[in-house]
Amino acid sequence: MAGLIETLSLISKTMDDLIDFTVNDEALSKDFEAFLIKNEIKIEKQNELNDCLINYVLDEKMQDRTRVLDYFLIKNPSCNKDIISAFKKSFKSVFRIDKILKNAYNCTCLANEKDFELIPLVKMTNLRGIGLYDYIKARIIELDGAYYILEIFDCFGQFREHHANIETVKCLIKYPESQTFYNNVKLIELQNSTKLFNQKFMETFGKDEIIISNTQADEFIKEFNLLVEGKIDKIPKEKYADYKGDFRYFELNKNSEEDFIKNATGGFGTSEKPYDIGFFADTNSGLYIIPFLGTFNEILRQNSLENIENAKKCVEYIMLSDKVSPNLLIKKDKEHKNFIPLINNVFNQNFKDIREIIGCFKEDWLIFDKFSPTMVLYNSKTFEKMIGYKEEKESKEAAPSAGRNEPCPCGSGKKYKNCCLLK
Repeated sequence: MAGLIETLSLISKTMDDLIDFTVNDEALSKDFEAFLIKNEIKIEKQNELNDCLINYVLDEKMQDRTRVLDYFLIKNPSCNKDIISAFKKSFKSVFRIDKILKNAYNCTCLANEKDFELIPLVKMTNLRGIGLYDYIKARIIELDGAYYILEIFDCFGQFREHHANIETVKCLIKYPESQTFYNNVKLIELQNSTKLFNQKFMETFGKDEIIISNTQADEFIKEFNLLVEGKIDKIPKEKYADYKGDFRYFELNKNSEEDFIKNATGGFGTSEKPYDIGFFADTNSGLYIIPFLGTFNEILRQNSLENIENAKKCVEYIMLSDKVSPNLLIKKDKEHKNFIPLINNVFNQNFKDIREIIGCFKEDWLIFDKFSPTMVLYNSKTFEKMIGYKEEKESKEAAPSAGRNEPCPCGSGKKYKNCCLLK
């Protein structure tokens, strides 16, 4: 037990050192302030500041693209590097409490369907509000084969499974690697799905990238899923010809997780303005759905930031998006000699080759087994439950109406007033 207490104390101390350093280091404190302004985050309470600081130091990069944790390591070479490494690989997900132990919880992770024994950093008596079969949204780290709850963001009662599923899907979109963390079975499943998706994509289009209108995207996703599942034989190539609209960039939605969920459940075509969407079949990580990829291609083709509306912001969007794989950037570098000069121009950098760009913008791909959000959601039982709940709810709402004394449309044999009308 002394070993556990010592480890918990060391993790807590390292986190405290990180927070103190962020507040007191001049460069980092200024960067944190810029981070708050950029993301329009307003701090009103001390606990909100603490939560925001933790997320900043564990997840974010400074304006020069240096990860906050790496900057801390440079400035504090004597810190515990094993714990910093564990912080780098931390992930958020939702866990169902299956058993409450003396010093830990036995949980099921909804993201990767794996069982964990999670040890909180505080005494169990401080967590009495969390009961059996409740759900917790938490950040987890692994250290020497044990799993620790670094922070708990929220708790949902056992009867709020649908809400827990929604929060899990948000985490999967933000941290797609969490679906394969410590679960080789899920990793193999994703690899097989990726191979199948890429094979069908190449057979259908003869290339790994197509650009279509957002108004076509929902139908394309539906048809391509049917093709992968063997429910239709083919998709006519000419049906999804290259995008013919105007190339321009505008901000879609600041809340990327909410936006992706809305789009994934049928909403790319709901935008008031038309725009282009790229579908890219990455050999290693699956099918990507990338808004404004066609606009990005056109900027590279023209080798100019002057002729396309919000061209610079479009380049920033593509490069900074965690929904764009490094393999796409490698492809663009091979196709366009001006790729690296354009990136240097936009970000005021002096990159010499594509490897430096990958190391700067796509560092996470060098650490984790990453797959596209499309592949992760396709292989998620939680996402399937969430969609099923939505379809079931919509089906009930759209059920044919009946007179109060007529037979109920649900087929129960009862009168409508004594059955579904009551529901």
